[in-house]
Amino acid sequence: MFNAVGTFLTEKELNKEFYVYECGYEDVKPREPYQYEPIDYYLIHFILKGRGHFFINDEHIVLEKNQGFLIPPNTKNNYYPAPEDPWSYRWIGFKGEACEKIFQECGLLLPEHHDLVSNYTYQFSDSFQMDQHFKLIFDFSQEHNAYAALGEAYKVISLLSLQYHEEMTHNLSEAEKYVEQALSLIQQHYHDPTFNIERLAAAVQIERTYLFRLFKRQKHISPKVYLVQYRLNKSAELLRKTSNSIEEIAYLVGFNHATHFSRQFTRYKGQSPSHYRAQFYA
Repeated sequence: MFNAVGTFLTEKELNKEFYVYECGYEDVKPREPYQYEPIDYYLIHFILKGRGHFFINDEHIVLEKNQGFLIPPNTKNNYYPAPEDPWSYRWIGFKGEACEKIFQECGLLLPEHHDLVSNYTYQFSDSFQMDQHFKLIFDFSQEHNAYAALGEAYKVISLLSLQYHEEMTHNLSEAEKYVEQALSLIQQHYHDPTFNIERLAAAVQIERTYLFRLFKRQKHISPKVYLVQYRLNKSAELLRKTSNSIEEIAYLVGFNHATHFSRQFTRYKGQSPSHYRAQFYA
C-alpha cells in the first residue's frame, strides 16, 4: 500500500494541553512477536488494510481494516501483523495534560472499563476520511506546520467523539441488551465444549445472523471470534497462574482436543502455549 515507512518526531512542545508529538505510516512486515517498552505519550493507530494482533495489559484482540487502537503512557503492550495478511496502518503520538480527557470523549480510556481490551480499541467505517486526516497530520508535520497538523488532529478527535456519543444515545436499546445477555452467557458457559453460537443465539432468543450483526456493530468482532478469544484469554490466565498441563487447560476452557487448542492459541497469541507459559516461569 505505502511500499515505505514514514515517520516524524518532534521535541517542540506546541502547548501544555494537547499536541502532535510523532506520526507516521507503515506496511508492517511479518515478524516474530516481541514486547514493546512502555512509552511516555499517547499513541493511536488506524488500520487501513490487513489484520494484526493487539495486546494490552495481557489482554488480546485481533484487529483489521477500519479499526484502530490506543496505547496510553506507561502501559504494557504488544502488537504485530497477522502473517497471512499483514496490516498497514497510520499512527499519531500525542502529548499534553488534556490527552486522557480528550480520548475519554471518544469513548476510550473510560475508568469504568479500564480492565477491558475494548477500552483501547475503536472502529470507524469511513477509512478514506480517516486516512486523509491522518495523512494530512503527517504531511503538515513534515512541513513543520504544527498548528495545521493539530487542526487535523482535532478533526480526528471530533469524528471519534461524535461517533461515540451517537452510540451512547442508543445505550439502552434492545440490541445492546441482547449483546450484554450474550456476553454474560459466554462468561458462564465458555468451559462447556458443547456451547457454541447456535446454543448462544437460542438462549438469547434471536436469530444467529442477527446476533452476528449486533456483535459486529458493538464489539467489532463476530460472536464466534469473541467466544474463541474469551476461551483463549482464560487459558492464558491458567497458563500463568496454575500448574495444570496444557491438555488439562484445553479442556477447562472448552476445547475438545489439545491439538486444536494449541493451534488456536498460537494463531491468536502469536506463540505456542508452552512458549507462552515458559516466559512466566523464567
